[in-house]
Amino acid sequence: MITLTLTALLTLMHCMQAPPAETKPNPATPVTSAAPQRVGSTTVVPPPFVPTSGAQPVGGNDKLGTMPPPYIAGAHQFLVQPGQTWQHIIEDVKPGDEIIFPAGFHVSQVIEGLQGTREKPIFLRSRDRIPAAVACDGDGWVFHRPKHVVVENIMFLNPRGAAVVIDGRDGETVPAQPWPAEFTLRSCTVDNARADAAQDAVRLRSVTNVRIDQVQVEGWNDAAVEIVDSRRVLVRALMMVPKKNMPQSVGIKVLGNSGLISVTGCAFNKAIRVGVQVGTPCPDGDVKFAPAIDQMRIDRCIFDGVGTGVSIVNVRDLVLSRATLINPTDAIYSIPPDAGTVSKVLVERCLAFWVPGALAQFSPHPDRIPTPSVTLGENLWYSLELPTAWEVLGAPFGFQSGGQLTSLDPGIDTTTFRPRNGEALRYGAHSIAASQGKRLPDDPVDSDPPPVAPQRSP
Repeated sequence: MITLTLTALLTLMHCMQAPPAETKPNPATPVTSAAPQRVGSTTVVPPPFVPTSGAQPVGGNDKLGTMPPPYIAGAHQFLVQPGQTWQHIIEDVKPGDEIIFPAGFHVSQVIEGLQGTREKPIFLRSRDRIPAAVACDGDGWVFHRPKHVVVENIMFLNPRGAAVVIDGRDGETVPAQPWPAEFTLRSCTVDNARADAAQDAVRLRSVTNVRIDQVQVEGWNDAAVEIVDSRRVLVRALMMVPKKNMPQSVGIKVLGNSGLISVTGCAFNKAIRVGVQVGTPCPDGDVKFAPAIDQMRIDRCIFDGVGTGVSIVNVRDLVLSRATLINPTDAIYSIPPDAGTVSKVLVERCLAFWVPGALAQFSPHPDRIPTPSVTLGENLWYSLELPTAWEVLGAPFGFQSGGQLTSLDPGIDTTTFRPRNGEALRYGAHSIAASQGKRLPDDPVDSDPPPVAPQRSP
């Protein structure tokens, strides 16, 4: 499972901000003189609701074979033994109740209409600290139109389809409005996917208000998380660990008529071809082919040795903020030839470092995309091959509203990915902006933990 430590480091990061310092524009890419313009989301995308009861996972009981206390006093706990199907107990499960899974191998299930309430969600969790394992047969657990459900501390093994599917559709019909799922998936692991080009670890279809929190995915084919026609989704502290001989095409893929998507504190490891794909491709750039993603924020993520950090395909209002990119091979960010709408994109306070010769292009894009579609705030791009290599890499694409600093060596710590150079702490995943760290009245879980550091093989 993932171990995230919310220690004094978080407080220190909030309270001891590096003082503002001037950044010098890169001489090879001068700042364009133009009137200021508003781009990108002005506020953080609000996280989905998390109930006060059971806001923090307990991770199973200390004593093997002992039932944990219920999150909500008076709730019933239904124990499902390994190998048992449990669709038949759903009609007996009431809001606030818990379905408990002891350590062992459990069966895949299609779960219809499991619904709690805002005050009393339904919990599905492991009994023991050793997580229960779901042996996936095609898909793992498929939730059709759930509402107010929390799944925690479960391991999903060998999926050929998706390990977890949260589906708000009525059959194959896409609803006019996404289904209000109010669903939380947290502290779970997906491992050892089987070969299938369309296989994803977690798949969302036509739902709203979903939180994917501190999930670890070890090996996948298409996407670790695929979000389609869904809104108000938070992906937080997702750890993606690629495996050899698997495609790992995309880390997080957002498609269709999705919007209000927040990706924060996630770790994208080596061998992922594209860290985040934002939008559905439009053949020949025909914007009528697919709707644009509406409002998305990628914040405080670490990309270690991926192909392309972010592929900007079809989006209106995207913020890429405080990302750390180490030795990307294809591009920092890119706009592919089949991009549709690209509008109001902001790249700010990002830090990228690469060894000479590692990066093919900086920000490839079709000539038809107007430069003002992307705005560059202050960023730090560093490599020993700069500034000479700009002629090969191409200058950062976009209207420069802030300086693009290229002369400051961040001195990246290869274990934590934190800059050793204090002046560089204004940039990248380890910086904290004044707009962050806020909690909403319905969000008792801290919405701005330290970012997850990618795992490197020895």
